[in-house]
Amino acid sequence: MNHLMTNQPANSPLWQALKEFSVDAPGAQLSFVKRLARENCWSHSYAQRVFDEYKRFVFLAVVAGHKVTPSDEVDQAWHLHLAYTESYWTEMCGKLLGQSLHHGPTKGGQQEDDKYFDWYGRTLESYERIFGHKPPTDIWPSPKERFDRTLRFARLNAAEYWLLKKPEWNFKRLAAYAALTIFSGLTLSACTSASPGGIVVFSFIGLVVAFFILIVVRMLRNMNGQSGDGAGGCGGFLGFGCSSDSGGDSGGDGGSSGCSSSGCSGGGCGGGGCGS
Repeated sequence: MNHLMTNQPANSPLWQALKEFSVDAPGAQLSFVKRLARENCWSHSYAQRVFDEYKRFVFLAVVAGHKVTPSDEVDQAWHLHLAYTESYWTEMCGKLLGQSLHHGPTKGGQQEDDKYFDWYGRTLESYERIFGHKPPTDIWPSPKERFDRTLRFARLNAAEYWLLKKPEWNFKRLAAYAALTIFSGLTLSACTSASPGGIVVFSFIGLVVAFFILIVVRMLRNMNGQSGDGAGGCGGFLGFGCSSDSGGDSGGDGGSSGCSSSGCSGGGCGGGGCGS
């Protein structure tokens, strides 16, 4: 089938069919998007956007005229869809695309890294050419960010592990820590004029208040992550662990399909192309 395009896909029957395509079986209580959100600690709205971008990636794989590589976020949707074998191979590839779309993880090595880096850059270019706008950067980062060597992913059971995000030393965060430090210092200084026995009490109160402020700030950040469009759906006490309930969107059982640290760490995981 020849679907090669050089303009926007608004009138493409294939694109219209992909937009309406659903992975879910009738009556499924745990939808594909809910599972995608749960397994990646994403908000439901962000997972829905990733699924929409996955459909665009599939369309590009057919019409771009060259090999394509997804972002890591889109790759997670691809991995999960592959687990729905009937939906993937029969419904999408067989009936909708009319050809196979194979997932080709990296074999490792510099040559493979360079290949996928090039494919990903060309994918972003074709995205803009065909859809008429740049891809969203929170789902499709730049090639340099996509293949950052510091990226290391691992599959963990959040029921057994606490997940603590490493601090990002930006100006706002440094200012917040500085303010808390000054607050604690002023509290301690004020205590020096009190009775010797009251110094410890007032110092303890100051620390409790500072800790309470940290808890409130963290809770607000988690609430914003779960209700907004960002990929910040991790909850739990002070962010230690992924919440199993992302706005009421999780439920049921199912295995994870995430990339392991040995599979997609900075290489070109998830290159693909269509073929009969």
